[in-house]
Amino acid sequence: IPNAITCVTVACGFILMVSTAIPGISPNVCVFATFLGLLADIADGTAARKLRVKSKFGASFDQLADLTCFGIGPGIFFTRQALGQQENPSVSFSTVMPLLAGYAYVACSTFRIARELIVHNNNRPLYFVGVPTNLACVFVVPCATAIPGNPFLPFLVLFLSALMVMPVHIPKGLGVFKVTDTEVTGACGRRNAD
Repeated sequence: IPNAITCVTVACGFILMVSTAIPGISPNVCVFATFLGLLADIADGTAARKLRVKSKFGASFDQLADLTCFGIGPGIFFTRQALGQQENPSVSFSTVMPLLAGYAYVACSTFRIARELIVHNNNRPLYFVGVPTNLACVFVVPCATAIPGNPFLPFLVLFLSALMVMPVHIPKGLGVFKVTDTEVTGACGRRNAD
């Protein structure tokens, strides 16, 4: 069941990648797919813990699904959205910057997830190293939908890309929740992770 839920995350990433190539699909579908992917990303781990079927394969599959939905998908979506706003694309600053930013986003998210797999050895992390890809994508996809031609957007994407590869430990729960191996505590009380 958890791996089937992870497949939803992969499907959401696929939607991000192909959406701009299919006429008539609203970019808002991609915003929806991003948030559906986030929900599936939370649900797969929760299901694995509740059903007591955690595995190294499931942890690795989840990370690769994250790369698809929150790394490669948003990078391609952003680039296609930005370049799609240009009437006569040519080699210019306004063409090169979205290409550079989209590539940086894909490369940095790939680097970040590869590092995560090594640092945590496919186990449940208690901290993130750099900003998580699923946090970065909640800015990239909605902004690429709402303001695709904004000249500052590539700089935001570059900034988020840099944040993903920072060698800084960020606590899971982002300071709102305290995450341990067995429980999550926060302002709303306790919830067992198993």
